[in-house]
Amino acid sequence: MRKLLLGCVTMVMVLVASPVSAVEKTVTLRVDNMTCATCPPVVKKSLGRIDGVSRVEVSLEAKTAIVTYDDAKTDVAALIGATTNAGYPSRLAE
Repeated sequence: MRKLLLGCVTMVMVLVASPVSAVEKTVTLRVDNMTCATCPPVVKKSLGRIDGVSRVEVSLEAKTAIVTYDDAKTDVAALIGATTNAGYPSRLAE
């Protein structure tokens, strides 16, 4: 019984001491250089390759990319870097 109680206490301590889970965030990027129907798939693919990105919606008309990502795995700078490296510089939408 004592071992069971000690095991339970240890498990609770481990769970409490675990880091806070990551937060899923969504940002809108203004994407430059998108001029035709082949541009959005390239932007979407470049963002989708980033570890932690769970959803990408790209609009040619609005020249935006809406990206949902895990902030423990990536950040806005990585998102901007991915689009820029693909030939489509971006910045946070205001």
